[in-house]
Amino acid sequence: MAGKRHTKTEAKIKAAFTTLVQSKGFDAMTVSDIARTAGINRGTFYMHYLDKFDLRQQLIDDTIADLTAILVDDTIADGADADTRTVSHTAGRAICDAFRTESISAALRYVRDDYAFFNAISRSGNDMQLYDKLKKVLKQLIVTQAQRLGADPQSAYNGIPADYAMEILVSAVSSIIWLWIRRGCRETPEEICRIIEINKSTAPIDILW
Repeated sequence: MAGKRHTKTEAKIKAAFTTLVQSKGFDAMTVSDIARTAGINRGTFYMHYLDKFDLRQQLIDDTIADLTAILVDDTIADGADADTRTVSHTAGRAICDAFRTESISAALRYVRDDYAFFNAISRSGNDMQLYDKLKKVLKQLIVTQAQRLGADPQSAYNGIPADYAMEILVSAVSSIIWLWIRRGCRETPEEICRIIEINKSTAPIDILW
């Protein structure tokens, strides 16, 4: 998996951060609390992080790097060598087809397996930053897949300007994942993938009525 290699000390600090956010809250916790809970001294903490804010930011950045590796680097377009007629047919669906079930499922399993951390980030008041960064990753995924299909994600789709079309799809997928996290990851990753698949080809009004 991409991203920096985590040391045992960093793993302990992350676990301490997660525990303390849940028990004391981010605002109330101190570096001393983190060091004591992690079983290290303050000097060791400062060898890795500037303060608790830097710790939180680095944890978020590392998480996004991992999700990017799962979602983007692992995405290989089927039929990448298709003829021009096929590419033209798939160009309009490049945005939807960017989200491969296997990659999304792997990302959801990553979230579920580290749910305590994601819940802690939500409690720390920085969940929207993680949400916005996830949206950027999904946009990167769309552009990467579109390029492989020979599509132009900058052009209008069915009369909708590209930036609006991009926002519609990315927001929908991100919101599904975020609601799942806030609900405690009750459903399986496979169930969430099924919802995302339905969302890709069904208008919201058709889902509700």
